[in-house]
Amino acid sequence: MKQNTGITVLGVDPGINNFGYGLILECFDSLKPIKYGQYSVPKNISFDDKLVFIGEKFSSIVEELRPDFMAIEKIYVARNTQVALAIGVVSGIIAYCGILRGIKVIFITPGEIKKTITGGGQAIKQQVCFMVQKLLGLQEDPGEHAIDALAAAISFVSIKKFNNMFEKL
Repeated sequence: MKQNTGITVLGVDPGINNFGYGLILECFDSLKPIKYGQYSVPKNISFDDKLVFIGEKFSSIVEELRPDFMAIEKIYVARNTQVALAIGVVSGIIAYCGILRGIKVIFITPGEIKKTITGGGQAIKQQVCFMVQKLLGLQEDPGEHAIDALAAAISFVSIKKFNNMFEKL
């Protein structure tokens, strides 16, 4: 009989100039942070080179961590349409890195993330940061982009549990 070792979820906060990632393990209703971090993309390179940089870095992250699932924060309406479109391209590259390796990829809106983490869809960043640190037992602030990525991973676990409850009814 196979022992339940839980699932791993890689959360991602995509961005053109910075991106964050966070891998968590969900096992027996507990969450454990495995690895997280954030990267700054060189500012003085072309958009194409930024995409290559992000694709290569993220590909190596996925190859090293080999998650069961990926949860990517979905871009919402930004102040600048061009920035929103560029982040959409980045999200596609990141999703491709997971899909290529057979990983189930989902996108979660910032509102869904805030609601599952804090209970309110209009929460401010400090509330999300506080709750992520409490839920994962983190003593330090891992950085804005890593926190957002960890929040996406935690939200995925919560949404998956909720959906599983209703599938059993």
